[in-house]
Amino acid sequence: MKSIKFFLLAGLLCFLSVSLTAQTLTSGSIKMEITEVNSDNEQTAAGLEMMKGMVTEYSFNKEYSMSTSDIMGGMIKTKSLIKNESEDMTMLMDMMGNKMHVESTKAERDKAMAGNDMMDDIDVSYDDTDKKTILGYDCIKATVTGIGGEEMNMKFNMYVAKDLKMSNKLIQGMDAIDLDGFPLEYTLENEQMTMTYAATEINKEISADAFDLKTAGYTKMTWEEFTESMQAMGGGMGF
Repeated sequence: MKSIKFFLLAGLLCFLSVSLTAQTLTSGSIKMEITEVNSDNEQTAAGLEMMKGMVTEYSFNKEYSMSTSDIMGGMIKTKSLIKNESEDMTMLMDMMGNKMHVESTKAERDKAMAGNDMMDDIDVSYDDTDKKTILGYDCIKATVTGIGGEEMNMKFNMYVAKDLKMSNKLIQGMDAIDLDGFPLEYTLENEQMTMTYAATEINKEISADAFDLKTAGYTKMTWEEFTESMQAMGGGMGF
């Protein structure tokens, strides 16, 4: 059960919709890929291999943030659009042909998270002496612990670019991680497995239709209906 929860959370974290502003980059796109996976458990390792190579693209400007990803070999496809100022969100999710069109406000998502303790005990620390240059951006190491409480005991080891400012807004509870910059590389781990994401491309230009969503064929639902459907599928990730 823990492995299932880990896969779902790991996949969902890939399409975190972020609102970015930066000293030199106020609009553009960032591509991130799962580059390394590891587990001593044979069954878990097989599941992780399905996620290796998955790419998530974040497009952003001053008004909107969009994330697009295929999870587990295309089994789950998502597009999430957020208005940076209001944090209103439109999400399209295709889970093996089950196509959902979800619109929500921040207040609705906050209400749904009431009583969830997944992110209650997180701690963020920085090590300015551990540095790495990624795609031309200077990064320092950040460590985030306490994710998922004692049951999952997950943590992030990140390399954060301070001149790419971010605010997590998509996955409820993740906004509790107040990072000083954008992570261009991070490893998600617990006692069963590790998974590393790394930025592979940063572009300063985006297409004119970068924030267009094509909703034809998707079933429109409320945030409450979406969370209920996720719980019915065994998501249990705070939805």
